[in-house]
Amino acid sequence: MMWQNFFKTSVRSLFKRKLYTFINIGGLAIGIACFILLFLFLQNEWTYDRFHTNGKQLFRISSAYGEIDQPLTHTALTPSALAPALKTVPEVQTITRIYPKASLVANGEKAINESRFIYAEAPFFTMFSFPLLEGDPATALSGPNMVVLSASMAEKYFGKSSPTGKMLKIDGKDFMVTGVAKNPPSNTHLKFDFVGSYSSMNITDRWGSANYYTYIQLADKATSNALHDRLTSMIKGMMGSNTKYRFDLIPEPIADIHLYSQSENSTERGGNLQYDYMLAIIAVLLLAVACINFMNLATARSADRAREIGVRKVMGAVKRELFTQFITESAIITFLALVIGTVLSLVLLPWFNNLTQSTIRMHLEWPLIVALIAVFVVTTFLAGAYPAFFLANFKPVQVLKGKTPVGKGAALRKTLVVFQFAAAVFFIICTLVVGQQLYYIQHKKLGQDRSQVVVLNGSRFDNNSLAAFKARLLQQSEISQVSASYDSPVNIGGGYGIGQIQGKPADYSMDVTAIPVEKDYLQTMGIDILAGEKLTDADIQDVTREKQEDRRYHFYLNETAVKQLGWTPTEAVGRTMTMNGRIGSVKGVMKDFHFASMKQKIQPLIVFPEYEWFGEILVKVNGRDPQRALARIEDAWKSYQPGRPFDAHFLDDDFNAMYESEFRAGRLLKVFSGLVILVSCLGLVGLAAFTAEQRTRELGIRKVLGASSSNLVALLSKDYIKLVTISLIVAAPLGAYVMIKWLSGFAYHINLGAGVFVVAGLLAMAIALLTVSLQSVKAALMNPVKSLKSE
Repeated sequence: MMWQNFFKTSVRSLFKRKLYTFINIGGLAIGIACFILLFLFLQNEWTYDRFHTNGKQLFRISSAYGEIDQPLTHTALTPSALAPALKTVPEVQTITRIYPKASLVANGEKAINESRFIYAEAPFFTMFSFPLLEGDPATALSGPNMVVLSASMAEKYFGKSSPTGKMLKIDGKDFMVTGVAKNPPSNTHLKFDFVGSYSSMNITDRWGSANYYTYIQLADKATSNALHDRLTSMIKGMMGSNTKYRFDLIPEPIADIHLYSQSENSTERGGNLQYDYMLAIIAVLLLAVACINFMNLATARSADRAREIGVRKVMGAVKRELFTQFITESAIITFLALVIGTVLSLVLLPWFNNLTQSTIRMHLEWPLIVALIAVFVVTTFLAGAYPAFFLANFKPVQVLKGKTPVGKGAALRKTLVVFQFAAAVFFIICTLVVGQQLYYIQHKKLGQDRSQVVVLNGSRFDNNSLAAFKARLLQQSEISQVSASYDSPVNIGGGYGIGQIQGKPADYSMDVTAIPVEKDYLQTMGIDILAGEKLTDADIQDVTREKQEDRRYHFYLNETAVKQLGWTPTEAVGRTMTMNGRIGSVKGVMKDFHFASMKQKIQPLIVFPEYEWFGEILVKVNGRDPQRALARIEDAWKSYQPGRPFDAHFLDDDFNAMYESEFRAGRLLKVFSGLVILVSCLGLVGLAAFTAEQRTRELGIRKVLGASSSNLVALLSKDYIKLVTISLIVAAPLGAYVMIKWLSGFAYHINLGAGVFVVAGLLAMAIALLTVSLQSVKAALMNPVKSLKSE
């Protein structure tokens, strides 16, 4: 019965103060909705690959290489010969190699480019917990020309009928479907639509190139430390007395790959622990700001409830009952906000997935249920405990005599407002700095021109067909240049080594990044040559001779490589050297250009013509009508690659993909900074209304004595200006520290100047003044006669 009375009284009190109730429920609902969305996102991020049954024994072998006195290059790619060598290691129980390769898949006449196609060795489905809906995990990849489809691909290519035992044409070869796997969950780095048998590729095991991912399962009692020691000994035995070069094999726990791997290559782009921490802070701060609104408004409106409390105490109510009453009100507000926030998060989830490029779903599983219960309990007591304690301690004699403790708690309210706006200013600073850095990345001159470059898949072209295709395209007025390269010009990753360098000691060697290209690559990409000459048809004949031993290569070194070798550009031209067994000489020196992320300093690079295989065809189009140019390219494509789908994208897309986590962080910061400001402003609206209400008589007297409306608005607003100024002083050093640390992750970045803090302060001041002035102007314009009568 007592609880019913508490509930009824609480509901009546909430309906009586509609603005107060709306602000609290609205602010908390927004905070809870954001908390749920961010919780789901972070849960997905922090549970990557933790669903595998034997996950603690699963590792990926990554490699690190480089000269002893130089920073090591980390990569997830390993040589194909590593897996056979690991079979002799006693700690290793099972091994599988994986090779991602976009493939052309056809069932009938229509062919589709499928990007999520991997080749894997037979133990793949027994090592990893990707359940098969059809087929035997032990034998599904046991022979050549076998393929397992994900459930979504099975339906795409075969409808509702079972695909097992049926044939698919993959890159022109017939493959038998031997199983259907459940669609991989979103929280795995091994996302696939097709898994082909590794033996289909007829790969020769060798140490000379690293293009494969190697996964192992350790024996039950084996440890990764013991394995690492064993691998280190094995590599030392292979390298012998070579003391200038270091090669290390590192076992990475599969659950750590997404967030902790240092490797540059992966089957999917990894997460970013730094940004995840940022999102966790945002989730907590949004809830905290909403709770602060609750506390501020509850204590600020103490005068309204003072007489009620005094009467109830005189009638026999004790502190415990009053405390329970106010906690009940807090619980009702929190529960309503929780319901609204949960519904809001469900409605916003598709938008949030689009914002974060995620595929998370909301399921009422125990982590989310526990989190929601915790949010309810913590928010109820965090938001309601202090106001309840504060109000329940009013002395009835003083209250009934009219001595209402209005000023009590003012210092705490000001402190909490400072905290709210310090949080808002901090996120404004972060948003501005991240936005400036992203603008810098997108507009900085790279040393190569990526604009209006269309990228096509060149893997199916041989030398003759590529030459004919190029000639056909250059006949079009919409196309100015055509070339080809092994991989993307904005993200070159090939690791090579040069030696036998003219003018250097016989044992001198140097690690470089290198990329095989077609003859007109430098001109197509707008890369300047500082010394030397362009490639000629005779140069191409040198590198396309039938016998490898007869070939002579022509190398273009960048400025960084030349400086590291101790030469000037002019001195470098004509020097002979070898690169991974290729004998040749320096044809020219290129101006440095960015060929990887701006998080890395420009490293030594060699560009050289080689016509063995081109991954990408690069078509430079005129900017006047890109769509018309794409239509021309597609027409030519259909002539030279009939039956293959036309799949083109702009090189800018490859560039932007390297910074996807930064762009995502920028988008999230904009949205959630806005929400922190919105919730903070909701609290200010309530406090400003309360302040104006408490000073109604004072304002009337001042107006009668001649004060103008603008004077009264300034009077009501000046306290908030002080609080926002303090917030800026508090937030600026913290924002500067965090952003300097974030910018240090980029080798090339903006300079953090005072302008960011000035703009952030002005924005926060303008937002606060606009919010407060809505109530201040209303109070200042009130008729002084009514103001004086109201008291």
